[in-house]
Amino acid sequence: MAQVRIVLENADDPVSRELTAEFFADIATRYAGAATAPPPLDLAELRAPDGTWLVLYDGDEPVGCGGLRRCDDHTAEVRRLFLRPAARGRNLARTLMAELEDVARRRGYRRIRLDTGDRQPEALRIYLTSGYQEIGDYNGNPNARHWLEKDLTPRPGDVRVVARKYDGRLHWHATLPRLGEDEHGVWLGATAHTPWRRGAEPAVFIPATHVVLIPHEGDWVAAFNASPHRTEIYIDVSDRPVWHSPDEVVSIDLDLDVVRRRESGEVLLLDEDEFDEHRVAFGYPDDVVAAARRTAEELLAAVRAHTEPFGTASVPWLERMR
Repeated sequence: MAQVRIVLENADDPVSRELTAEFFADIATRYAGAATAPPPLDLAELRAPDGTWLVLYDGDEPVGCGGLRRCDDHTAEVRRLFLRPAARGRNLARTLMAELEDVARRRGYRRIRLDTGDRQPEALRIYLTSGYQEIGDYNGNPNARHWLEKDLTPRPGDVRVVARKYDGRLHWHATLPRLGEDEHGVWLGATAHTPWRRGAEPAVFIPATHVVLIPHEGDWVAAFNASPHRTEIYIDVSDRPVWHSPDEVVSIDLDLDVVRRRESGEVLLLDEDEFDEHRVAFGYPDDVVAAARRTAEELLAAVRAHTEPFGTASVPWLERMR
């Protein structure tokens, strides 16, 4: 599979002009007979420091685009979000939206706005399931029927979950709401629309509701996936997760993973080859190697036996996410 990447571009370069032309052709087809053209856009508004223009590539093929323009000191607007038809149905629009939102946060914007019409139901569904709320008409677009806004400021109770590799580089990370705490640890929630990132790569989406358990005791972090995900439990062997603050927890991922498949109930130890590779490349000390292998064996036994929290402990927390 080709690698998806997102590149900061000039909205007036040849690739961007071609994508924009396809965007307008798509809008013209959808809104044939509609009143007038959408509000005009000065391409200068899509340039730094106030704006941004991104192109999404699937390998070497440009497949989508989208931009941000400044509305005021605190508000940015999404413009010309587009995916070529062949790239649709793979969550790439969500990936591009997550990138635009992250750029807006880095630029200091507190909220982000956009509009869409009734003839773009798939776009509206993405926005509504990504945390956007309906607001009043803010731009006078005659083709729009929905004006939406998302608050980009941290929500009370949100926790940034960070996994790093032994050499310190950023691995998987996401921001998740805190659901609560029990005797097993702190439970965090996510949906199929929650963006996860590996390092600086574009966001990806786990195709099911899931909860993450940060244990009170234990050198691991566990994810419990709702049906229909084929993997019921996915546990990363790590060092002891450390709470750097009430809203950030960090662990060192040591490669070994214990999983339980949903249909078969099979329990597996994954990525032993990666563990052996990184043991040499990163110079894992002997005590770290021994502890990781011991933790993996203990987890394999506990998951096979459905010993809590690997039995039904996750069920009420998953129910909270429905």
